[in-house]
Amino acid sequence: MKKIRIYTIISFIIFFVSIIFLILSFSIDFNTHFINAICLSFGMSFMSIILTPIYNKMHNQIIWLNERVKLGNSISYRVKLAGEKSFNEMPIGIILYSSDYRIEWANKFAKEIFSSDLVERKISNINIELDAKIHTMTEFYIDVYGREYDVNVLKDDNIIFFRDRNDLKRLEKKYIDRTLACGILNLDNFDEALSDVDAQDKAVLIGEMIGIISSWADSYDIYVRGYSDKQFLILMDRIQMDTIINDEFKIINLINDYCEKENLKITVSIGMTSRDINIVEAMDEANEMLELALNRGGNQAVIKIDDDIKYYGGKVKGVDTRVPVYVRVKTEDLCDLIEGSKEVLIMAHTNADADALGGCIAALKIVKSLDKVGHIVFSEDLCDSTCKEVFNEIKSEHVQMLDYFVSPQEALRIIDNDVLLIIVDVQYQKMVIDEKVYKKAKKIAIIDHHRSNDSAINNYAYLYNKTTSSSSVELIVEMFDYLENEVHVNSFEATLMLLGIVVDTSNLMYRTSYQTFSVLSKLQMYGAEMPKVQRYLREEFDLYVKKINILNNVEMVNNKFGIAICDEDIISRDFLAKVADNLIHVESIKAGFCIGRIGKNQIGVSARSLDEFNVQMIMERLGGGGHFNNAATQVFNSSILEVKEKLIEILKDVDKMGEKHMKVILIKDVKGKGKVNDVIDIPNGHANYLIKSKLAILASPDNLNELERKNELDKQQALEHLEKMREVKAFIEANPITIGAKVGKEGKLFGTISTKQIVDEVKTEFDISLDKRKILYDKEIDHLGSYIIPIQLHREVVAKINLNVVEKK
Repeated sequence: MKKIRIYTIISFIIFFVSIIFLILSFSIDFNTHFINAICLSFGMSFMSIILTPIYNKMHNQIIWLNERVKLGNSISYRVKLAGEKSFNEMPIGIILYSSDYRIEWANKFAKEIFSSDLVERKISNINIELDAKIHTMTEFYIDVYGREYDVNVLKDDNIIFFRDRNDLKRLEKKYIDRTLACGILNLDNFDEALSDVDAQDKAVLIGEMIGIISSWADSYDIYVRGYSDKQFLILMDRIQMDTIINDEFKIINLINDYCEKENLKITVSIGMTSRDINIVEAMDEANEMLELALNRGGNQAVIKIDDDIKYYGGKVKGVDTRVPVYVRVKTEDLCDLIEGSKEVLIMAHTNADADALGGCIAALKIVKSLDKVGHIVFSEDLCDSTCKEVFNEIKSEHVQMLDYFVSPQEALRIIDNDVLLIIVDVQYQKMVIDEKVYKKAKKIAIIDHHRSNDSAINNYAYLYNKTTSSSSVELIVEMFDYLENEVHVNSFEATLMLLGIVVDTSNLMYRTSYQTFSVLSKLQMYGAEMPKVQRYLREEFDLYVKKINILNNVEMVNNKFGIAICDEDIISRDFLAKVADNLIHVESIKAGFCIGRIGKNQIGVSARSLDEFNVQMIMERLGGGGHFNNAATQVFNSSILEVKEKLIEILKDVDKMGEKHMKVILIKDVKGKGKVNDVIDIPNGHANYLIKSKLAILASPDNLNELERKNELDKQQALEHLEKMREVKAFIEANPITIGAKVGKEGKLFGTISTKQIVDEVKTEFDISLDKRKILYDKEIDHLGSYIIPIQLHREVVAKINLNVVEKK
């Protein structure tokens, strides 16, 4: 290339010299030969200059082609080398086989997989699983000497590829092991179990349970944080969760053992999930699992791993039913009372109805399942017509059941300090079948579904009052699932229990829930007969005609309330209820009332409504009570007309105020209504105004539960704050402070020591922040000396600051 450049330069020089001589030839006379030589040089140099670039281009192309040829030879070699390396050294096994499944060739890795030379071997002799699968499948995996391999078969080419999947499995296992597992640990029945415990003891018990949970979490190196006294967030990875599962959730037994020792009915329920989802979805699933655990009776863990739900129990096995954990705990409490008693008496209210009788029989079945002696206190003269009909059938067709019953007089002879009295379907002394039996009892349990008030029995050892339940029968039959021993109920007894539910729900119209239908299903399994129930509820012809006549003379109030008036004859309460039930079947009637004489000096009122009107509130103003849609009252020493006029007055008053009242929770102080967190019952219009003005929220069950939770939390925090202030008081009183001040000749301070100086000095000395406005010392500090300065740390705690005022040097 260098030579070509020199040649090109020389050509340019000759070219320019030739041009110069040619120009000079026009003025100087050169000979002919010289001029010819000059022309020849000019032509040759000119051609050289023209042809040199062309030559250079051709030369470069030749060089490029040579380089490409070299490169091509190199790539071919490397590709061939790569192929050979792949066949023999890459971790992919390759086998070529013939049509008769004999191995014709195998690479190095395939030979290592099977620890065999392979060539000329039949596949069936090498690996039976491989031989079976390659006939029907193209992608599968096999196990060879304890290791797994993915297999791909090219049937058209008779080639098999093997890829080691153990590294992938290890990576997959590592990923699964590190999958987030989150959950919620709940202390079941926490509030109820600690409701009657002294505040200081309660703090100790809570601290002990938190300590048990923390120690359990530390032993597995998992994260636990409480976001309320009874619920804890738990975070871990899958491998930690697997360890906890293998140990069968020891925390359940640990809490059970501690609470059993402390005589607390508290258990643990856990809801957890471990799936490849975001944390928000995971927490939602954990809540769902916790709810499932509680609905199964609590005292267990419900875990969702990928798409599978698994259940793990503690010492008490969870029952697969949607009964709240509260029922299980109440069952255990009742059983403890029964087992600790010599004998059990069961008593309902006077004028006993089907629910009272059915509930008593159900309670007796629990007593008998625990191998205890029990009887029902019963009087034919103190029950309604339906129960009288049932009892007559017992006396004629089910005589063995007569042993279930004792009279009030016999009960008085039986009862003593070691006999438990279970009161069913009532919680008022004046309404029980026999007050003397109640007064003589020393151990009392109450099971009821009616709303209580200040006059309710309060000397009980056990109370199970659930106003949302359809009936007392439902409350008691729910307990059957949590008894250790089987409950034996025959078809007739189950029918009587079903009768109680049907009567109290007006043929399943009111207060039914999924628990109600769960109980109905259980009773049907025992052989309960609905047709027989309906036969018990049939009316006598004379009463039917009487009811029709009364309904024909209904008095309307404000075109929305129907009042039916009976004549002066004494009639039964259940007749009043049937009339009221019929009234609300009329489209325009929001609430129906039937008034009649039920005793010589006693007027009864039965009230019914659908969901849009609260008759319980109306009956409470007449001295009665009941439920939202089903209530009643008894008025003494008044006439039917007087009771009617009073009822009309109340209805008009309620209608004037907007018909309905609504309970709300104040979230700000409202003058004339209440303070923050007060629950008040006010007319709908005013309630809606407060809600829209963001002064209140609806007193829904969830909001009430949240308020109760917040109040409990506030109480706990208040107790903690009180304890902290007591500690601050002790510290302050044991550690004096000293403030230096400039003084005059007589020792009088220049100015005074201010409250700000005092609290600032406490802050400087001890890092304790105090409010100067809480200092209760109203004299001037203008001299050197010692002072006792009281300060209000808490409404129950006043500390005394020991202040020394010294001369500042």
